[in-house]
Amino acid sequence: MDDKSRKFEFREFFRFTRDGKMKSGALVYSFSFALLYLVVYGAAYYFLIDILASMTGNLPAAAANLIAAVIPAVIGAAVLSLPLLAFEGLRSPAFFGYVWIAGFAVMFLISMCFQLRDDPDALRIFLGLFLSMVPASLFFGGGLALILCKKSKK
Repeated sequence: MDDKSRKFEFREFFRFTRDGKMKSGALVYSFSFALLYLVVYGAAYYFLIDILASMTGNLPAAAANLIAAVIPAVIGAAVLSLPLLAFEGLRSPAFFGYVWIAGFAVMFLISMCFQLRDDPDALRIFLGLFLSMVPASLFFGGGLALILCKKSKK
């Protein structure tokens, strides 16, 4: 297989055949990765938050919050990157799964800010939770997927 047939480009997501079918399954793959990411990161935070809270009880609040945000994000990114190390063909759709997640996060943030506009205390609590979970997961997971994606293109 030559490099030209293996090379993946973003515009391949939107190419169709003459029959109107998707030429590339990458759009479906990346969306499926996004759903998988939601499940894995949700599980990481769900199972680790109590353990981390008990371990960081004596630390200042800022340090405890940082640890509670970063550790599940790093573990989730590590778990999700294992298949990418074995299967190079999945690296680009896997990275674009994080693009889906970023889009979901922006839509969720906008809708929740709109819904909570009359209750500033609830909005403050939501923003604290949102900012403690979402950016860390996108940074570590998306960064690792981007590194692996660029590595496979060399």
